[in-house]
Amino acid sequence: MGFIVKRIITLMTDYGYRDPYVGVLKGVIKSINPEVEIIDLTHGIERQNVLEAAVMLAVSAKYFPPGTIFIVVVDPGVGSARRALVIETTHYILVGPDNGCLTILAEQDGVKRVFDISNTKYKLPVVSQTFHGRDIFAPVAAWISRGVPLEDIGVEISYDSVIKIVVEKPIVDLENKSIRGRVLYIDIFGNIMTNITEKELDTLRVQLGSKLNVLVNSKRIMCTYETSFSKVPVGDYACYLNSWNYLELAVNMNNAAEKLRVKQGDYIVISK
Repeated sequence: MGFIVKRIITLMTDYGYRDPYVGVLKGVIKSINPEVEIIDLTHGIERQNVLEAAVMLAVSAKYFPPGTIFIVVVDPGVGSARRALVIETTHYILVGPDNGCLTILAEQDGVKRVFDISNTKYKLPVVSQTFHGRDIFAPVAAWISRGVPLEDIGVEISYDSVIKIVVEKPIVDLENKSIRGRVLYIDIFGNIMTNITEKELDTLRVQLGSKLNVLVNSKRIMCTYETSFSKVPVGDYACYLNSWNYLELAVNMNNAAEKLRVKQGDYIVISK
């Protein structure tokens, strides 16, 4: 149906690589559009961690060209009454479950239209109750990449009805010269990414080289605000704006999350 358009489809899942799930998604997509380019954004999202998927999608998308189709399959509600969605934003097409995993990016980029694709005619002929990535999300994305109009893919619905993830804003306490934030993400190195940005740091007039007190999980440590963890001695704590422009806490040549026993969602207080 239609002519084949050269587009990019990215895949983000919590599948890992032990099982053939990732390869099967690609097989379905390529069977429908052999010319589409598929990019693995990551398959290492923590199992069933919808917030992690939403955050990583939001910080990654701007590095892709307009028109990119993002598939997110982090779907603990698969087989339930949860809907399957396509969200058209200003620059992208987002495909995934209605559990909030698409919404941080959707609101960041600007929502244009939303479609319920739960009963789309563009799904595979037989739909498993446990593998909607293969049977709904992959084929729908592939047909979109071939130029099928979104209004033909599903039923348009209001964005107000969509389940959303809201990232808590940091709280700045000028009197006590502190910022209360939360842990958004922990990377493979154990570096702790918070929801604190340069805006909050500027409010407290934090400068490079500043010594900051950090309170997390009843543990107090001192870190140096620098441009990178490599700027402090091996084994010392550093705070810096990471590549996504969020404040991150790390230990040079060690695992900060393990040392502090930190997990996603924990509160963290930074003070001068």
